[in-house]
Amino acid sequence: MSSEYGALDVNVNLPKRAVSNTIELPLFLNMVAVSLSGAALGNVILYRSCVHALNFPEEECRPFLSPVKNNETNHLEADVQRYATFVSTVKMVLEAVVPAFLSFFLGAWSDTYGRKPLMVWSLLGSAITSMLLVIFGLMDNLGPWWYIATVIPFSLTGGYVVLFTGAYCYVSDTSTRENTSLRMTMVDATASSGSVIGSLLSSYLILSIGNVYLLLLTSTLNVFSYAFTNIYIKESLNGALQGGSWRVFDLLLVKDMFRECFKRRPDHKRTQIILISITKFLLIIVLYGTSSLEYLFTRTQLHWSLQDFTKYSALSTSLSFVGGFFGIMVVQKILGIGDISFAIFAILSTIAEYVLKICAISWWYMYLGALISLFKGLSSALTRSYISKILPSEDVAKIFALVCGFEGFAPLLAPLIYNSLYAATLATLPGAIYILSSIFSLVCVVMLGFVQYYYWRGSGANYQRINSD
Repeated sequence: MSSEYGALDVNVNLPKRAVSNTIELPLFLNMVAVSLSGAALGNVILYRSCVHALNFPEEECRPFLSPVKNNETNHLEADVQRYATFVSTVKMVLEAVVPAFLSFFLGAWSDTYGRKPLMVWSLLGSAITSMLLVIFGLMDNLGPWWYIATVIPFSLTGGYVVLFTGAYCYVSDTSTRENTSLRMTMVDATASSGSVIGSLLSSYLILSIGNVYLLLLTSTLNVFSYAFTNIYIKESLNGALQGGSWRVFDLLLVKDMFRECFKRRPDHKRTQIILISITKFLLIIVLYGTSSLEYLFTRTQLHWSLQDFTKYSALSTSLSFVGGFFGIMVVQKILGIGDISFAIFAILSTIAEYVLKICAISWWYMYLGALISLFKGLSSALTRSYISKILPSEDVAKIFALVCGFEGFAPLLAPLIYNSLYAATLATLPGAIYILSSIFSLVCVVMLGFVQYYYWRGSGANYQRINSD
């Protein structure tokens, strides 16, 4: 360790692939739990908004709890969805406030105190939140606003911003330059596959065991995910100091991170880092904004039930999962496409998907969009891979922390922008959220185009040599 806040060496004693560095398993279990509980909670919030907030009779509101949609709630949909969207907006903002603040401290902090604490803390918060959700599900007399209180533990421990900051830094520590793209894709694919399985099983489990027992199951998965990470995962940095939680908010850490991230670098690399950070910020806004509203959109636009939506969601995520591996291991290697060029293509395909959703009048528009955007999940892994290849290894974790810091503020803005837009256009143009997503994505394409230009201008030779090695 070069100094008190210097970057530590990678733990070379870790085996290449073993239980001790398999972070994909706890991430997978956590994402399965999130997908399972998300479906159940979506209907619970609709029901409790209907009963406790809007004071409609329980008999009229009870169909909201079923994953099978019928016409009994058509006269209530607009009012209930608007109120539930408002509750969701407040929940998402409060859930994101603390992680956005922590992200700028914990990335640099982990260079001294290790990556494992970031993952352990976040998964512990997720486990506690899932236990509170079981209590929320059991107590029918609690209104929808009590749902917000359940997310406090997960928010205070960093949420997904800190969890994936730790995960990506851990992967960077334990990967070679040759397999960085694949390992980054593995992390994203793990999250995707967990979402697929959770989405496929959710509606059937709700019908067979009910919402409360489903929430109990997800709580069990989250507890196991935390326990596995805490017990079996080994730290990736040699000499990581213990018990540094009291130094999390040391401003010297943030100062050090910003100094390293924004110092002058050859070949316009500082500009490239800023452009990539803004790009990922906008893409996370789009991701958070659309994912939380897509079920409501299909329910309004296409009159889908939860079962219809979960089948589509599972297929869409599966295609993205397959596209990720096929794109990295076949398309990119055979055609020799660079990381940024491929990321631009992936975002363009996503814009085509959004256009189809804007025009959707039948089920096949949604499925065709999912097929066209086969590689949409690659942009995140590819941009991170690009960063890890053009920068010295000791700077990569700080840059990832900066990028995740930018991403951490995206969940704050996403619900404010998207949920407000959806509530305002619900009766006239529900697809307006996809018009906005197309605009944001087009801006990202332009910015990555500049990154590609700087690559051609200066860093192309070095980057090409790394790829060929």
